[in-house]
Amino acid sequence: MHRRTTAALLAAFAVAGCNDDIDLDRGWEAQTDTVTLFTVDLAEYQGLPSAYDIQATRTLRVEDPAATGSWDFALTGGVDTPLTLTPLGAFFDVVSNAGIAPIENRTFEELDSAPSDSAAYVVDGTVTLAEDVVYVIRSRQSSGCMNFAKLETLDIDQAAGVLTFHVSANPSCNDRALIPPEDD
Repeated sequence: MHRRTTAALLAAFAVAGCNDDIDLDRGWEAQTDTVTLFTVDLAEYQGLPSAYDIQATRTLRVEDPAATGSWDFALTGGVDTPLTLTPLGAFFDVVSNAGIAPIENRTFEELDSAPSDSAAYVVDGTVTLAEDVVYVIRSRQSSGCMNFAKLETLDIDQAAGVLTFHVSANPSCNDRALIPPEDD
């Protein structure tokens, strides 16, 4: 019986594809993490985390060879230029789905869904950080899946080149919901 259930689920995924919604009645719990990143543009921060991976919900050092292509955005700028979030595709000559969508006039708690329009996301440029703006982050594509998260700045320290923020990521494949189903 177990083999038939597993085979039926695998067949459903194969037929539907990852981009289609499949309701397996599997929810997820919202988890908000507090993260600090250090700008990649200051040599004194080499060895400190400057990038974030939405899918694994972890910080990374962009100069670490093992981290190449394993993150979605990095903190750039600072001191004499505005602090910015820069998606993976703006750093390398590669095509990446990782993107950043600034959302104005919404709070972190209110934001319940990521934009469906791909044009809303900056994928090959920088996004200047601002107070009172919530950011939706779309991860790079991995195994046919993209994940979405929302980010709220807590402290933008321009002079030091440091950003502290809250982030809450949806672990479900290609699901734009930014709050769990039982919370909406």
